[in-house]
Amino acid sequence: MTRALPIILVLAAACVIATALVGWWGVPIVAVAAGYVLGRDRAPGMLAAVGAALAWSGILLSYRVLGLPIDVLARRLAGAMQLPLLGLVALSVLFPAVLAGAAAALGGQLRGAKGTSTTAPTG
Repeated sequence: MTRALPIILVLAAACVIATALVGWWGVPIVAVAAGYVLGRDRAPGMLAAVGAALAWSGILLSYRVLGLPIDVLARRLAGAMQLPLLGLVALSVLFPAVLAGAAAALGGQLRGAKGTSTTAPTG
C-alpha cells in the first residue's frame, strides 16, 4: 500500500485539476491515461477508483469549507432523487470512482493490446 499511496495522490490531484478544467469528463480522461501508463500489472482500475473518490471527496469538502452554496442544491437534488442527503454525497463520490476504475482498466487493456494482432495466423 505504501507504494500505491503516491500513485493514488497523484491521480487524485490530476482528477481535481482535470475536473476544474473540463468538468466530470476529466475523470475518465485522466483514468484512461493512468491505466495506459500503469499497465495491467499494477491494478490501475483500483488505484484510479481510489484516487477519483479521494479527489471528489476533496472537491465536495472544499465547497463546504469555502462556504459555497452547495447545501441548497444538494438538498433539492437529493429530494428530487428521493435519496437522503448522505446517499447523494455517497453517490457523488462513488460515481467518479466507478467511472475512473472502468476507464483505467480500459487503459491498461489498451496498453496490453498494443502490438497484438486480432487476425488469425495464416498458413
